[in-house]
This record gives sequence, C-alpha cells and structure tokens, in this order.
Amino acid sequence: MTKTIQTVTGKQEPQVLGQTLIHEHVVLDLSHIRQDQDPILQESDELNEELSRLISAGCGGIVEVTNHGMGRDVIALQNLSKKHGVPIVAATGFYKQDYYPPHVFEMTEDEIYELFVQELTQGIGNTGICAGIISEIGSSLNAITVAEEKVFRAAARAQKDTGAPLSTHCELGTMGSEQLRLFFECDNDLSKISIGHQDLNGNRNEYEFLLKAGVYIQFDTIGKNNYRLNDERVEDVLFLLEKGYVKQLMLSCDITKKSYLKVNGGFGYEHLFTEFLPALKARGVSDKEIETMMIDNPRRFLSF
Repeated sequence: MTKTIQTVTGKQEPQVLGQTLIHEHVVLDLSHIRQDQDPILQESDELNEELSRLISAGCGGIVEVTNHGMGRDVIALQNLSKKHGVPIVAATGFYKQDYYPPHVFEMTEDEIYELFVQELTQGIGNTGICAGIISEIGSSLNAITVAEEKVFRAAARAQKDTGAPLSTHCELGTMGSEQLRLFFECDNDLSKISIGHQDLNGNRNEYEFLLKAGVYIQFDTIGKNNYRLNDERVEDVLFLLEKGYVKQLMLSCDITKKSYLKVNGGFGYEHLFTEFLPALKARGVSDKEIETMMIDNPRRFLSF
C-alpha cells in the first residue's frame, strides 16, 4: 500500500511537502483557559498577510497541532491551505490536563482511542476532513497525570493501529523520557513518534537517550527567547548534528499568540527561515542537513 500524507485537502504524495514547520498553530483559541484574547488565531487579514510572508520565506508545509479544546477549526485550515497553496496537516488529540474539555475525564481509554481512530480514518465531525497526525498529546510540568496517561495510552494505541504519526507536548521540555517509556510499553513504532519541545530541555544526555531509542525530537519553540535563547538552541542542534542525528530532528516555532505574529511586531512563523536556519548555516550546517531536517524528515514521519 502506498504511503501518503493526509492533509486538510486530502491524501497527498509525500513530495507535496517542501520545508515544513512540524509543530504550529494557525487557527487556535485558548482564551477560555488563559482569560486573555492574545491566544486567539483565526482567519483574518493579519493571518493571511502572515502566511503570505511565511511562504515567501520558504515554507512549503505546516503541521497544525491544534486539537480538541484548543479551538480547532479544520474548515478554516482547509480554506487557508487552498488560499495560500500550502499543504496543512490537521491533528486529532487532547492537549494536557489543564486544557482538557470536561468530558475527557469521563471518557474511557477505549472511547478516546475510538475518537482518534475515527478522526484519522473517517473524518473530523461531518467535515469530511481527516486528521493526519495524533498531536499534540501533552504531559504537565514534571508529571504525567492519571488523566494524561489515559490519553497517552489511547493515542499510542491509535498510532499502532493506524500507523499515523504521533507527536507530543513536553511542558518546558520535561517528561520526554517518561513519555518514551509509555510508548515502549504500548509497543509503538518509534519511527512514528516525535517528542516535542525538546529545545526547552537543554539536557543533551536526554536528547541522546530519546534519539538512540529511535524517536524524532523537535526543536519547535524557536524564536521564544523568553524561554531559552536561540543561541543555545543553535549550539544544541550543532551538537546533535555532530553526533549524527540529522535524520531524527525537526524544527518549528509553535506560534500561539497574535502578539507572536510578525505583522504584529513579534518574531513570526517566518523566524525559522529568516533567522534560525541562516544562523545554522553561518555555523557550517550544510544545505543538505537543512533539507534533511526541514523536508526529508517531515515527509518520512508524516507518511502512513
């Protein structure tokens, strides 16, 4: 059976993806949790201008990891994908406990598993649009709660039974190793697992522990210098490339607020292309290594 990438406009050959942001939010609403209007992203003139800038900067694919309870709108994603001519992959999943819709606590692991599989194979609601990734499945800071473990196990089972890619949220980079142990227990194909937000971790021993197991890791909060300086991220990428892990690294910015948009004076989705990749090249990273991280790895990871 031919492997394809499931986008909001249908199944596509992996070659449809160019340089891909592996962990982004394009349409999002976290205002009900954060009691703030900044974490609302929606179809608008400013978002269209932002995406136009992003594509001009070299982006050729977006993995949109907004899921249940986070303001997911796959029809809006489909409209934006068609308007800008960029492939977008939508997600099924639940984020982390603080953001779970109330019914998640009542659902069984089997019910959550069935929801994820349905959205991957039949479609999200009555939209006819299928999710192409299970994401962002999250743990809390320095903990995986009982409810989060239930969601993780349901997600792991859905990954195993569908072959779909699965990527995670590690709060401030924590709990990656504990997430990996759950995937080991569930006998997942680790080449379809990507552990998120590892650039917030900074622990090179843990990077190598995860990578030696066979998962991908994401440096996906690039530009969020209030969390960690980009210079430190660059040094860690250089370390991992030197160690030979180029085929297991993927990059993104994780835009979650209007104030992060370039058009509003923030660093913007394009920051990866206009600032971070040039910084890597200036330190001797080759075009081929960039291509592997930005194109080859997402194509391989997202195909199922």
